[in-house]
Amino acid sequence: MTEITQITLENEMDLILAHKQSMRLAELTGLSISAQTTFATAVSEVSRTVISKNEAAVLKLFVSDKGEVPKNICARLEDRRADFSPLQDEGYNYARRLLTDLHCTTCEGLNTTLLSYRLPIAVRIDEAHIEKWRIHLNHDPTISPYEEIKRKNRQLAALAERLAHSEKQYKLLTDSLPIMILSVDDKGHIVYANSWVEEYTGQSASLLNETRWSGVLHPEDFSEVWNSWTADTARKRMTVRPERRFRNQHTGEYRWHTGMATPVHDESGKITGWNIFMADIHAQKTMEAALKDNVVLKTAQAELEEKILQLNHSNQQLEQFAYVASHDLQEPLRKITLYSDYMNRRYAPDLPAEAAQYFKKLTNASERMKALIQDILVYSTVLHGGFSEVDLNEVLAETLQDLEISIAEKSAEISADELPVIEGNSTQLKQLFENLLSNALKYSRADQRPGIQISGSVSATHVELRFADNGIGFEHEYISKMFNIFQRLHTRDKYEGTGIGLAICKKIAEQHKGSIRAESRPGAGATFIVTLPLAQSA
Repeated sequence: MTEITQITLENEMDLILAHKQSMRLAELTGLSISAQTTFATAVSEVSRTVISKNEAAVLKLFVSDKGEVPKNICARLEDRRADFSPLQDEGYNYARRLLTDLHCTTCEGLNTTLLSYRLPIAVRIDEAHIEKWRIHLNHDPTISPYEEIKRKNRQLAALAERLAHSEKQYKLLTDSLPIMILSVDDKGHIVYANSWVEEYTGQSASLLNETRWSGVLHPEDFSEVWNSWTADTARKRMTVRPERRFRNQHTGEYRWHTGMATPVHDESGKITGWNIFMADIHAQKTMEAALKDNVVLKTAQAELEEKILQLNHSNQQLEQFAYVASHDLQEPLRKITLYSDYMNRRYAPDLPAEAAQYFKKLTNASERMKALIQDILVYSTVLHGGFSEVDLNEVLAETLQDLEISIAEKSAEISADELPVIEGNSTQLKQLFENLLSNALKYSRADQRPGIQISGSVSATHVELRFADNGIGFEHEYISKMFNIFQRLHTRDKYEGTGIGLAICKKIAEQHKGSIRAESRPGAGATFIVTLPLAQSA
């Protein structure tokens, strides 16, 4: 069914209007005078019943849709009378005698009365005819001021309905957008805000009006916003494009927003409010800052690369110097050792006791010099060599074999866990194991059999090796410097050594992208912890 017009029934004047409109529609659709009268009278009778009950009702006039068979003209009366009883109503009974096609229903408190009258088969119903009938019933000259008022009221109601629909559509649209959309008065008080404002800030429009956006605007932007607001209003600026930081209630992060504020003017040109939208541009601002910083970063990177090249060059020179110096020192040292040993064996029996003591000191000094040169050579060559798969169990076994005599002399007890396979340099790792185990044997206690425990714990990417002994230990304050080259915690007379062993261990660990640290207390032994990656690409 297609609606042509509707009438609000409130009084006797509306009853006259209902009769007139029913007659007019019946005439336009081609009914005879008697049929027009019959239809209009039936409509009037049911309408009168509602009006007599002082109940508001709506009368709607319809025609059949195009193509619908049979074709009908219809009137539908809708009201909410609690005592609706059409079978006992005189007006309804009279209308039913005029029109056999009359039906009454009640659903959820709404009473509906439908009256139908069949149209001649020859009547044509299409879009053009329907529109013409609407114009006649809704725009024809009125015959009374009351009818004109009703028509205007109907038009205003239709306009209000369209406006309400438009506002609903606008609200649905603005609420669906992830940007802040607001209308504010000239004081900055919100009169409308889409749902994203509260979703983003965590505060309702009324609360934002109370707090003046305190806690939502970034503290650095707060004063500037309200100062510029007063200035922009005073200057009657047409458009403002602000950039401000607003706090996201979910993350607590202040994020940059930009948008447009357009003033609303009254007839005199005075600003009465603003329409504002603000969109998140934090990623863009971050990118701009990154690009700006990139210039400084590139300059710093270039300087850093230059310094790295210089440092690498210096390191190469130092390595070459250490290697050459160590080799050059070994030849005269061999001669000193050779001749000292020869003279000591040849002339020792004939030398005075004091001279024999000097020869002994000379021999000891040459031995220490030889050990120092060898350690410097090891330290200078740690950076050389590639990586491959290394079984740490095999490294430990080879180390224990090399230290077999020292272990036997000390009657040391050494135990070890099963160790993993890692990517590394087998020569350097063997040097690491040998230095740590040698230290544990060297700094053992005289009153206790040396005990060394080697354990390893493996994570997804690294292995942590622990070399724990029951030796003399050391003070915690020495840990920060004991891995530096030529650092000794004890005198050479008491414990032999060059002070390079732990520095070599540190350099090997770092070469493997790992680290080394120590834990100890005097008299309670020491534990050296080496952390190494399972793979050099990790």
